[in-house]
Amino acid sequence: MAKHEANIALLWSELARLSEAGELRRLSCAFARFIASLGSAPPALVLASSVLSELEGQGHSCLLLADLAAGPAALLGWEDDQWKELARAAGPLPRNAQGWARELAGCQQVWEVSAFDYDQPLVLDGDRLYLRRYWRDETLVAQAVRARATRLREVDAGQVRGWLDMLFASQRSAGVPNGPDWQKLACAIALRGSIAIITGGPGTGKTYTVARLLALLFATATEAGSQRIALAAPTGKAAARLKQSIDK
Repeated sequence: MAKHEANIALLWSELARLSEAGELRRLSCAFARFIASLGSAPPALVLASSVLSELEGQGHSCLLLADLAAGPAALLGWEDDQWKELARAAGPLPRNAQGWARELAGCQQVWEVSAFDYDQPLVLDGDRLYLRRYWRDETLVAQAVRARATRLREVDAGQVRGWLDMLFASQRSAGVPNGPDWQKLACAIALRGSIAIITGGPGTGKTYTVARLLALLFATATEAGSQRIALAAPTGKAAARLKQSIDK
């Protein structure tokens, strides 16, 4: 038996063992077999496919090749020894992200974005390996964000300044320390642009800022009735907090 075939046999055996032990989803093992059925599949491709599928089940959109090279035990929720055993079964593997990129780019099941697209199920974009669906979705979102980021809205600076002073008057009366009023600035920037991302830790006033941004949008709109507002929150608690702040 050739060395490549021996490594593949050991790898399939180890993947099956992990699957039976509940450490690897059966779906991830089946996905790796599907990828292998599409053409020549070296152990590195089989291993990368199973890890990519497993991470997808945990909510990740892609697999960083640097994580693959370093050993993704922590990402998978495994002990280091579990990953080492699986990697040992696969035989010699690339030592770094560049080596993994070269190895995967040579597989017919993988589309490297700089090459001709044959509609392969896996996509290699720089140092990231994707399922095609997630690469397409992420690319479409990125394109939409970039397009919106280039559009600016015309505003009446005097009117906006007056409304901002009214909406954030409580901040001044409460004796907020001197310095930039970042919440006020966030509202001004968000109103001027077509997309804005407001970040901050717990209790920093993100919801407070959003509520005043909505008020500012309606106050400065030429036709308030034409405004469309859609609100979403990741949890029930966050939704309740958002509603409470807006109701005020």
